[in-house]
Amino acid sequence: MTPDAIQRYLEDNRESFRIWGDIVVNKIVEKLKERLGIEPIPLFIKIPPVPRIKAIESALGKIGRKKYDNPLQQLTDLVGVRFVVLLSEQIKLIVNIIEQEQEWNVLISKDFQDEIEKNPKLFDYQSQHFEVRPKNNFTHDRILITNNICCEVQIRTLLQHAYAELVHDSIYKPIGPVPPKAERQVAKSMALMETTDDLFCHTMKMLSDSNKPRNELYEDLTNVYRDNIGGHFLKPDEKTNFAVFDEFRDFINDGVSSNIRQLVENKKYISIKITTRAPDSPFFCQPACLFVYWLIHEFGADVVYNRWPLPGYWRELSIIFSDLDTKPTHA
Repeated sequence: MTPDAIQRYLEDNRESFRIWGDIVVNKIVEKLKERLGIEPIPLFIKIPPVPRIKAIESALGKIGRKKYDNPLQQLTDLVGVRFVVLLSEQIKLIVNIIEQEQEWNVLISKDFQDEIEKNPKLFDYQSQHFEVRPKNNFTHDRILITNNICCEVQIRTLLQHAYAELVHDSIYKPIGPVPPKAERQVAKSMALMETTDDLFCHTMKMLSDSNKPRNELYEDLTNVYRDNIGGHFLKPDEKTNFAVFDEFRDFINDGVSSNIRQLVENKKYISIKITTRAPDSPFFCQPACLFVYWLIHEFGADVVYNRWPLPGYWRELSIIFSDLDTKPTHA
């Protein structure tokens, strides 16, 4: 294929590259939302993933440098996107989504974990790279997307991204000779980043294990609320819910979720009361309000009143006391 023919192909198919890049990104984000929920997405993805189309001049230059014999197949980064997460263990979720998707064919072009296993002494540029191509030709907005169009998907941690941004162009695509001491400094920095990531991952696991009962209660009560009051009233605010759960952590045990569900189902008026108040009070849109009803019902008003952690919701607490026909002894 002549250089002129390659240039015409790149010019004629830029819109196809853009569309396929958008489809890949949207599908991955959609699957992430299904698994994580909408709210955690900005916390999970640290830099918004935006497809980038390779400049024609850059593509032609790469073909010349690499001496590609089949450039349209070997140019895997004509459109690419980068997903940047916080920790290395979070990379696995996006990898799993990419590999399980039925709409495309996937080829792993770079797996830093495999490279580490093959050469454990190596401290080098790290990123997970996939080549993603449509399984079949299709049209989108009257634009043909052929099954040879490739979107390169890179998945990095924030530390890996910082490393790549700082040294990749200077060390791996040098504009001049790289002194051995400079390469050594880069290797040392990657070793430090791996150690930092490892420490962060262990810390997050410790926090997750420590807060597992609270987090499971939050998830369980979200389902109880959705089943009995309705998902359209739910407007979860983690800080509000966790403030209640953490203050009354000593009441959380393996059976508390089923006990709360039983209380709500047996005393139908609780769901009715919450339904009427949710439109006017954010607190009654929280799964934690069910926990408060149960605490007062089981342990009395004084226990909750004396430890109430939400000063902005005293009125709501008084309403729950009234619903349960009780009140604190000194109020």
